[in-house]
Amino acid sequence: MATRIQPRGTLRRGLKVQGNVIGALIMRELHTRYGRDNIGYVWLILEPMMLATMIALLHQQTGGHFGSDIKPVPFALIGYCIFIMFRSIFGRAEGALEANLPLLYHKTVTIFDVLLARALLEAAGCILSFMILMGLAVATGLSDLPARPLYVCLGVACMFFLAFGLSLIVCAFTFENRAMGRLVHPIAYIMLPLSGVFIMMQWVPAKFRPFFSFIPMSHIFEMLRYGWFISAVPYFIDAWYLAGWIFGSTLIGLLAIAAVKRKIHMP
Repeated sequence: MATRIQPRGTLRRGLKVQGNVIGALIMRELHTRYGRDNIGYVWLILEPMMLATMIALLHQQTGGHFGSDIKPVPFALIGYCIFIMFRSIFGRAEGALEANLPLLYHKTVTIFDVLLARALLEAAGCILSFMILMGLAVATGLSDLPARPLYVCLGVACMFFLAFGLSLIVCAFTFENRAMGRLVHPIAYIMLPLSGVFIMMQWVPAKFRPFFSFIPMSHIFEMLRYGWFISAVPYFIDAWYLAGWIFGSTLIGLLAIAAVKRKIHMP
């Protein structure tokens, strides 16, 4: 009887320890990045909120898109807020290992924990900004409530896991490789017009759709818009292709991180 209960207790204790480690890493990242002076942690939300607000205001001048319910402000917020989450998780993985190398002297801290803590922090800031701005848009009549909320949540989750999987790869390949590290941020900005942030697949000429469909983020943005707008269609969402990208990038990232870990000599 004792031998059956012990593994469960060990697993529970292990998860609790890792949860405490990730929580401590998040607080450390908050202190390091934003400090405690002035508005401090509020910058976590304000930074993406200000950028998304400017983009939404610019789109407000363009009028309606396809379908009477696809209004410019929610269309812009869905695209840019969620893209900021991807860009932040993907971009900040570069140099993350070097910046946190001393923490790896603690046996309970792993490279995976460091990257997960960073990703959760970035996601929390962007999602809170998205919720606040969308709440204001709904309250002022600039947006309707989401037509299919579960698809919105699923789209946000897919973007997080895709960005996290790619961040594992970025962290591994940019470790002690400055030339590779310099490519990360330009790649993130190049993906802005190519990922479907400001365009729906049904607007794209048929001969160009295969190119945009090759980019996994385009499927996520189609999913998000299908979740928010009644008139949006799900015809351009390939769930299996998207799942393959998420699981594939995560697997490659974990293997790459394991290879890098063997190069780090700890006492």
